[in-house]
Amino acid sequence: MVKPDKPDKYAIYMKITNEDFWELLRINNANFQATADAIAKVAGDTYSRQAVHERAMKDPDQVDDIKESNLDLAERGMMELVVSDNESIKFKACETILKRKGGKRGWGDKQELDITGGMDMNFKVEFIDPDVDFE
Repeated sequence: MVKPDKPDKYAIYMKITNEDFWELLRINNANFQATADAIAKVAGDTYSRQAVHERAMKDPDQVDDIKESNLDLAERGMMELVVSDNESIKFKACETILKRKGGKRGWGDKQELDITGGMDMNFKVEFIDPDVDFE
């Protein structure tokens, strides 16, 4: 058998089953580089971040599910800090949650106004001469 000049770039791809691939991606929180490193360790060969990305994007819904699970985990951790005995930690956790999630109740850093329906959207712009005395 004649050995090819270039190694088949998909050879390692075939060594990792889809089930193993998705398990490693989930374990590594959908971090493509960490997953590539884990696959390389398991398969005993190099595996690129780009190869992980390419393979993962064949099922973007599954990637999104992993990312949503990461957010759920982070939210759970934040909620655990809200009931901390350490007042400083509790305060920071409450402040963060209120800023991020409590905007509709006035806790955010910015206010949003809903100006839909029936409002006159004509504006009068008047330029004021800064050299004129404003008495």
